[in-house]
Amino acid sequence: MRLLGISAFHRASAAALVVDGKPIACIEEDRFTKRLQDEAFPTRAARACLAQGGLQMRDLDGIVFYEKPLRKFERVMATQLSAFPKSARSFSRNMFLWLGDRLWMKNRIADELEFPDTDRIFFTEHQMAHAAAAYYASPFEEAAVLVLDDSGEWATSSLSAGKGTQLSTLAEIHFPHSLGLFVSAIAQYLGLEPGAQDHFLEGLASYGTPRYLEIFEGLAPCGPEGSFSIDMEAFRYDFDHETLFTEKLEALLGPARLGTSPLRYETADCRDADVAASLQALIELRGLELAGELHKRAPSENLCFGGRLATNRGLCSRLLKDGPFQSIYVPPECDDAGAAMGAALYVEYANSTNSERFPQSTPWFGMPIEAHPEEGAQELSDPHQTLLSKLLDGERVAWVRAEFELGLRSQGHRSLLCDPRPPEARTSLQETVQVAEPFLPIRLLVPEEHAADYFELPTGAQAALEMAQLCVPAKDKLKSAAPSAVAPNGSAWPQVVRAETDPAMHRLLLEFGEATGLPLLLHETFALRGAPIVRVEADAYEAFNRTTLTSLIVENRLYTRR
Repeated sequence: MRLLGISAFHRASAAALVVDGKPIACIEEDRFTKRLQDEAFPTRAARACLAQGGLQMRDLDGIVFYEKPLRKFERVMATQLSAFPKSARSFSRNMFLWLGDRLWMKNRIADELEFPDTDRIFFTEHQMAHAAAAYYASPFEEAAVLVLDDSGEWATSSLSAGKGTQLSTLAEIHFPHSLGLFVSAIAQYLGLEPGAQDHFLEGLASYGTPRYLEIFEGLAPCGPEGSFSIDMEAFRYDFDHETLFTEKLEALLGPARLGTSPLRYETADCRDADVAASLQALIELRGLELAGELHKRAPSENLCFGGRLATNRGLCSRLLKDGPFQSIYVPPECDDAGAAMGAALYVEYANSTNSERFPQSTPWFGMPIEAHPEEGAQELSDPHQTLLSKLLDGERVAWVRAEFELGLRSQGHRSLLCDPRPPEARTSLQETVQVAEPFLPIRLLVPEEHAADYFELPTGAQAALEMAQLCVPAKDKLKSAAPSAVAPNGSAWPQVVRAETDPAMHRLLLEFGEATGLPLLLHETFALRGAPIVRVEADAYEAFNRTTLTSLIVENRLYTRR
């Protein structure tokens, strides 16, 4: 079957093309609109996916939306009405959205994509789209599947089991009891943008201690069979998308931080970092309890982990280290953009006799970069040697090549690189792309054969280490060689590079190591603050001119600062 998956209207809208179970393309709409995590209907992304597969819209056997609008509308209305009159302001806004065109999604899809056969437009449950993205992309023939998300229809978390091409739900936790929305509410309490900056909390947590853990456990107490609930007296997200917490949270933790005041994490009062550390400890505890229950119901050695909280590297690492599973797989993009792929995969295997699966070993599902030189481009006979020489000279270099990545982070095709040895290396590289939060961690690229020299690596996590989805303890050798890449709690963020997966980056690391004695490079995503990853050469050139970089290499072309 030739299926197009669609996610939209929540966060990072995307489209994905799957042909006979094989992922062909998966592209976020923000790559074209240049609005980070754009929620708009992914019309341009859908057409780009078809172009990648050499197909026309009429060639499709179906289009799959990643949730069921009627079920979601039922949940929105039920929670809004139960909170009335407190929900009066948000009620009218929701009515406008849903009675506009969100309830009539078949018609919206048919109109946007000029696909008139509405009988071939399908819908999946939101949780199942996440579970399918995690399981069908994995290398496992059978696995337990954990999804921890924010919201969809009713379910916010789920336990599932996969075997062959079959995937079945075992248990669910329903709205408003959501760890994902709990995290967003705490992000807002700390003056961050909920949803968009939730991931800041993990980096902030490394500077704190979990002295508020007992309070957090009371706000999200555990229940029977590994479940949890949320104390909704402290939160408003069930009916208000603008103010997510109540005065009760401030009574327990102190006044909320105003976004204009500095975050407290390196001063005598580390309150903000301690709140983040307590939150991190809580989600790890609740994740482990759910994993334990999942293992009882699906006693596998393998865990597939999806949903919004699967982006949390500390949680992924803890599930593998202290959970009942021996191996873990996290899809390249486990948030809603990846659910577009999951929706198509689920319909493929639920409605066909196809028994062949195609594990996703790389995150490069975008279009290859085309040669469109900008003014001042210099053709290089040996771009690899030029890149290596500039890095050895201490330059920070942007390197753009091949297909672009799926997700918020570069995996090596849209990268900023520099020597990790100087004490100021991390700060210097992050300031290049206007990253203003010095507590955010930074990745270290390391060739597979040298990774164990610098990091305490877990077994059973090859794919997760390749896609930089774990944080691990740093060895003393790393702490002395690249101190700026080690977090205050002694952890580091490796991205293990294999010759089979990315031969160009692997070769660069080995040759940099031969010249310096350290086969490591600091790695940051080539995306300006508040913008998505650069897509085409023009994007890269524009971003380059807005940074302090002195060199940009796009395929075999060099741009230098004038």
